[in-house]
Amino acid sequence: EIGSGIRTPAWCSPRAQIVLTVCACAGASAFLYAVDPGRHAVYPQCLLYNTTGVYCAGCGTTRAIHALLHGHTIAALHDNALFVAALPLLFYVTGSYALTSWRANAWPEIPLEGRKFARRGIAIFLLMMAFMLLRNLPGWPFDWLKPLR
Repeated sequence: EIGSGIRTPAWCSPRAQIVLTVCACAGASAFLYAVDPGRHAVYPQCLLYNTTGVYCAGCGTTRAIHALLHGHTIAALHDNALFVAALPLLFYVTGSYALTSWRANAWPEIPLEGRKFARRGIAIFLLMMAFMLLRNLPGWPFDWLKPLR
């Protein structure tokens, strides 16, 4: 049921939280648009890659976002194909949740049915591990999954 739960002051309402989140994302996007992660060391580096030389499932995500912000879809796919493929679903899920919250000015409960939630989590984990494995295999076509450095 929408609206049940803890009451918050008006200045901290769900609508205010959504506005602040959108502003923070816009600011972060503007910074990422202006500062190329391939040329500046202001962004955090992947600890797994720096210590082992193995690309994790998230390697190249910052560069992929930078490329997408500049309209370079192919470069973004090359940097992190899994992230770019998942982005429309991520936008849909977060957008629909935010829209529902905005209309009701309350955060809806997220149903966490144990087995279904666990199955989805395991499926996402296995997908990420498969992507990580494939992008670390040598040779063509797996080299295309490695992020541009």
